Amino acid sequence: MKSRVNEWIDQFPNFHELSATEQIVRLVFFHSIEEKRETISREELQQLFEFIDVTVPTNLPQLLAHLCKRGARLLNKAGEYSLRREVRQSIDQELQAVKGSLPPPKLGPVPAFEFPGKTFKDAKVKILLDETKKCYATECWNACGILMRIVLERTLDSTDPRMKATGGLKDRLNLGISTAGLFSRTIVDTLKELRSAKLVGDIVAHHSFIIVDKPDIDLVVPSLRMLLKEVSTV
Repeated sequence: MKSRVNEWIDQFPNFHELSATEQIVRLVFFHSIEEKRETISREELQQLFEFIDVTVPTNLPQLLAHLCKRGARLLNKAGEYSLRREVRQSIDQELQAVKGSLPPPKLGPVPAFEFPGKTFKDAKVKILLDETKKCYATECWNACGILMRIVLERTLDSTDPRMKATGGLKDRLNLGISTAGLFSRTIVDTLKELRSAKLVGDIVAHHSFIIVDKPDIDLVVPSLRMLLKEVSTV
């Protein structure tokens, strides 16, 4: 998290010159939006200050109480703090204005999801891979995990009619692994590894409080590439 919060506050040109209260509300915003947590405790807020090498305000409890009452910036729910809706919107608008003044990021090629000269049996796979590439380049790991799971499912569907007639992705993987002659031994071993792709996709889709990151995605990429290169291209 340390690197993420430092990268995030770099979007505010004068963050370290802001008052303690302004720094607090922006860190609460980071925790709720970037970390997908509705509330933050005082201890977690102190840790964020330490991560960005800013001295924790000695009067932090008093500042939090002020922001919840007369300051009208935060809400206190049994010792857990969250932003008022209008404050969240204000900071979001501030970020959008900063982003609008910067040149668009250069995504560049991401070899993990590029297959030069290959045409996929399912044309939608190419579209999904392009979106996955963008998500990978911009470090949107949860979106990347969902897209990889969809790519895997559509790829299996394109290999044999029996796949598409099977229930969910788990059943498709089991069919490919257990049916003799459907795939080569190498691809069968690859499908066993690709159970990780299903797991990552399931976590992202059904457990929003869990955030996947680059190592989770990179664990799946080699096996997914092997499958795509061997069985889903023409």
